[in-house]
Amino acid sequence: MTINQNQIGATTSYGTIWLNTGNWSAINFSITTSYTEVSSLATSFSLASPSPDFAMTTDGRLKYTGINTRNFLVKSFLSTDQGTNCSLAIYKNGSLVTGAEFYNNNVYFTSVGTQVSLATNDYISIFLKNASNVNILIYQATLTAKSIL
Repeated sequence: MTINQNQIGATTSYGTIWLNTGNWSAINFSITTSYTEVSSLATSFSLASPSPDFAMTTDGRLKYTGINTRNFLVKSFLSTDQGTNCSLAIYKNGSLVTGAEFYNNNVYFTSVGTQVSLATNDYISIFLKNASNVNILIYQATLTAKSIL
């Protein structure tokens, strides 16, 4: 046995999904005054490898597949074509994570790290809304989760 072996099962779980339209092409996305999930777009999200204890069984949703319920630091990034008065939020299992709403009028959204507890098969995703109905172009999106030991 080496000193680096995990003797108590306290390994780090982490996962990332990302969307890159490539060559600065873009995906049209309609935002309403209610939060809308950023998923099922013309370009699919990809699950980064490795992503221990995570899967993406539904496009745009980072699903925790680990056995133990754990706390995670969750962050997101979104690049659009225009600054609008949008709100980005992190959702867990289709419900807003309290304190995980981020307001911006810039073309880049970066969420501050938000702590989220995830049990087996819980998922997180990115949602957007605006003060009025608008169409934006999305160039990139990323959603990451890393366990907090």
